Amino acid sequence: METNVALIVVDVQQGLFNKKTKVYKEVELIENINSIIEKFRKEKHPIIFIRHTNKSMLIEGSDNWQIHYGVKCLDSDTKINKSKSNVFNEKTLPKLLKEKNVTEIVVVGLVTHGCVKAACLSAKKIGLGVTLIGDAHSSFNINAKELINEWNDKLTTEGIKVISTKDLIN
Repeated sequence: METNVALIVVDVQQGLFNKKTKVYKEVELIENINSIIEKFRKEKHPIIFIRHTNKSMLIEGSDNWQIHYGVKCLDSDTKINKSKSNVFNEKTLPKLLKEKNVTEIVVVGLVTHGCVKAACLSAKKIGLGVTLIGDAHSSFNINAKELINEWNDKLTTEGIKVISTKDLIN
């Protein structure tokens, strides 16, 4: 992995796991994200957690707004709050990536066809190399399996590298 790479963990927040329709492959998702986090920590690459903030379910400071309790997020990790689905529409993340000389990002998180897709496409548009971990993003949609496969394929055609957790780790 390049030295100028950062892990972007999108919206893996407690409230999104409490919805009526459960996150597809929730346990595997958390395990894969944690494996990737461990690799980035060991190699001393930046890890940036993104938290969606709104006035309904993901109210800043609430239990629902917190990073999922099973995710290995440290108090010292960088966290960026966003109010729009596309984190690149907020000025904080692009500025931080520039300060850290990041040229490539690895993306994991929620939800596949929303904030994850938007982060990947926007990062690519501004010239960053983008790798999406195909088994480390998900959704709480009843068609989640199909959506994940569809967007893994679509994003590949957009020039985004899609690999498995196992391929990243090894």
